[in-house]
Amino acid sequence: MSGGGRRLQRTLSGCFVALLLFVGTAQAMDWRAHQGTTIRAMFSKGALGSALESFLPDFEQQTGIKVVFETFPEDQFRQKVLLELAAGTGALDVYWTFAANEGLKFWRSGWYEPMEAYLNNPNLTDPTYDLADFSRKAVQGNMYDGKLIGLPLHQNTSMLYYRKDVFAQHKLKVPQTLQELEAAATTLHKADAGGQPLAGIVMRGKGAAATSQWAPFFLSLNGSWLDEQGKPGVNSPQAMQAFDLYGRLLRNAGPPGVVNYHWYETVSLFTQGKAAMFTEANIRMPLLEDATKSQVAGKVGYALFPAGPAGRKPTMEVGSVAVSSKSKKKEAAYLFAQWITSKDVALRLQMKGIPVPRTSAWKDSRFLAAMKEHPDWIEASQRSLDIADTNYNPPVVAVSEVRDAVGAAIVSSILGENVKAAADKAAAEMAAIMEKTEKK
Repeated sequence: MSGGGRRLQRTLSGCFVALLLFVGTAQAMDWRAHQGTTIRAMFSKGALGSALESFLPDFEQQTGIKVVFETFPEDQFRQKVLLELAAGTGALDVYWTFAANEGLKFWRSGWYEPMEAYLNNPNLTDPTYDLADFSRKAVQGNMYDGKLIGLPLHQNTSMLYYRKDVFAQHKLKVPQTLQELEAAATTLHKADAGGQPLAGIVMRGKGAAATSQWAPFFLSLNGSWLDEQGKPGVNSPQAMQAFDLYGRLLRNAGPPGVVNYHWYETVSLFTQGKAAMFTEANIRMPLLEDATKSQVAGKVGYALFPAGPAGRKPTMEVGSVAVSSKSKKKEAAYLFAQWITSKDVALRLQMKGIPVPRTSAWKDSRFLAAMKEHPDWIEASQRSLDIADTNYNPPVVAVSEVRDAVGAAIVSSILGENVKAAADKAAAEMAAIMEKTEKK
C-alpha cells in the first residue's frame, strides 16, 4: 500500500471510531414526528427494490410517512437520479447509491446530506440502531472527507455460480483458479443438458456494465486501476491479460450475442438452464432459487471467485441509502433511511438472500434456518466479504466515463480484436478524462 493509501486508511479508521462514539448515547425518539409527510424515494429495479417495496406498508404504519417509491432498471435509474440531483429542485428525497460508483462525483457536487447530525440527534435516531453492528468496510466505504454520505443497506461480493448437476455429470471439480475456470468452461461448452446445448460460461459483456465483473479477473492477475504515479493502469501487462482472458472465455465458451448482456441477461440465461457457470454478485442467489421462475432452483452451487497469480481477489460493492441535500423533507427522509437499514429490516433482507452489512443478521438463527439449503452460499459469501477488494470500480471522480472506456476494451476483446490496441485506447481515454475531472 502506498503512503497516501496508509494515511487514508488511518484517517478513515479514526473517523469510523469517532462516528461510533458520536452515536453512542441512548435516548428516546419519536418515529411519528413527521406523520402526514410524503417523501419520494428512487431505487434500482431488482430483488432489493422489490423487497423494500414490499416492506413499505410496515414503515408507513409505524411512522405515518407516505413513501412514493420508484424503481427503474439500473442504467435508467442512474440516469434519472443524476438528472434529478443536478436539477436541484429537491423533488427527490432519498435514493440508493453506490459510493464506489458515483460517490466522489456526488460528494463534490454537494448532493449527499451528511448523516452525522441526524445519527447524533436522540429525537431522530432509535437507540437500538447500533452503528457498530455494521461492517467496518461498509461504513468506511461511505465516507468522504470524514463525513458519512449514506447508511449502508446491502453489500455484494463477486462469486462463482455453477450447475452442481452438470459438474457431477461430467465429473468436474469446482474451479479453484482462473486456469481451471477456463478449462471447465471449455469442457462444458455445448455440452448437452436436458436436450439443449449449454454455454460453458456466461458473464456480462455489455461494455461499461461488464467492468465490475471484469475487475476481479484484473485484480486477481495483480492488476491495479492506477499505477504508483497515479496514471491509468488499464494497459499494463496484467490488464491486457485480464482483457484477453475475459474476452477469450466469452468468445470461446459464452453464448451468442454476449456483448449485449447486462446482469439481467446473464441471470435469465442461467435460470433457463442454458449455462454451466457464471460469475456475478452474490445478491443474485434469490433469483436462481425461485422455483416459480428458475429452472435451475436447487441445482446451483456457490463458490469463491477463482484465484489468479495474486490470489483470490473477489470484489465488494456496498449499496447505501442517501438523503438528498436538496430535499425539503430531510428528517422524514432520514427516518426512512434509518428504518430500512435497521437491524429488523436487515434481517428480513438477509432472509430473502439479499446480503447485508450487519453482523447480527449473518449470525441470527432465523437466517441460518431459512438458508439451511444453501450453506455453500453463506460460506462463500462470508469468506469472500472477509477478503474482498472494494476497488471494483476505478477510484476516480468520473467513474461512469472511465467505465465506458474500459468497457469498450472488454467488448473489443470479446469480439477477438487487438487487445493491446484496445487497452492502449482505454488508458489514453482514461488519462484524458482524469485530466479534466480529477482537479478539484
